[in-house]
Amino acid sequence: MSRPVHGPLLADMHLALLAEFGALSMYGYLSRRARDVELSGLLARFRHEEEEQIDCLRGLMQELGGRPPARSLRRRLAAWLLYLATWIGGTRIALRLCLESEETIARWYAQYARHLVRAGLVEHAGTCEALSVTKRRHALALQAWVGR
Repeated sequence: MSRPVHGPLLADMHLALLAEFGALSMYGYLSRRARDVELSGLLARFRHEEEEQIDCLRGLMQELGGRPPARSLRRRLAAWLLYLATWIGGTRIALRLCLESEETIARWYAQYARHLVRAGLVEHAGTCEALSVTKRRHALALQAWVGR
């Protein structure tokens, strides 16, 4: 079996996909834990958007010749353990970790977009840019809650 032409990019995208799986679980847990109704609603919306992000990224990876996983038990477990820690330290630390993750993944998607533009795959680059915009929007919203 031949290796996909975009192997290094797909390996990086795999890491982003794992982060998305973690975010999906984390936002699901936190949305049920948050005492503030507005925060709970925001995190529930983020969870729904994470499902869309995952579907979009998996589709892109498949178009580039990859075989992305459908889920990650390890990321779900890690999110659950972090969620359990919120019972001791509160949700602020978990929200800060989510914020840092959103900012990091937004940068990764922007890098993928630049790479794909250079490779002449402008439509795929647009997909990565849209993924980056969603992550930046999540980060901006989380900043308001982390800074409180």
